[in-house]
Amino acid sequence: MVLTIKEKELVYIGVSVAAGCKPCTNYHISKAEEAGASDKEIKQAISDAMCVCNSAKEIMEAHGLKQLGITKNIGGCGCEETTRIKELVSIGAGFAVNCTYNLEKHISAALTIDITEDEIKSILNTASLIKRKAASHADKIAAKFGTVTQNENLEGCCCDVEIEVV
Repeated sequence: MVLTIKEKELVYIGVSVAAGCKPCTNYHISKAEEAGASDKEIKQAISDAMCVCNSAKEIMEAHGLKQLGITKNIGGCGCEETTRIKELVSIGAGFAVNCTYNLEKHISAALTIDITEDEIKSILNTASLIKRKAASHADKIAAKFGTVTQNENLEGCCCDVEIEVV
């Protein structure tokens, strides 16, 4: 199946919201409306993205506290009932917030409901662009203080270590 323009725009709304890019959010809401998305569908895309964001926040809070010997139970994100668009939005949002757990969870769920690898690749490619655009807005503010930009070498960064999947 090929993603429709409406599906793409709903996903891009979710990615934009998750990435924290207000200009991208505004743009993609307008494009989704042009593609025939209802207010209800747009609200659902925003809600699905925020569900992933909140889940990622809880996962990282629990992980940080675990390093101090504190156990915090993580609640479910309410993703039990799934739809095609919900999984696509959740994949994009999981990528936008760098949440490996949610990204893997929603890619697996998507594949069980006949979302193709090509569709997932398409979403991830555009999500990457939106994520970088969102980061560029923050980079402009940080650059005023002479901070590291994306083009600089981050050798020795903690991110060279293996990722622990929750």
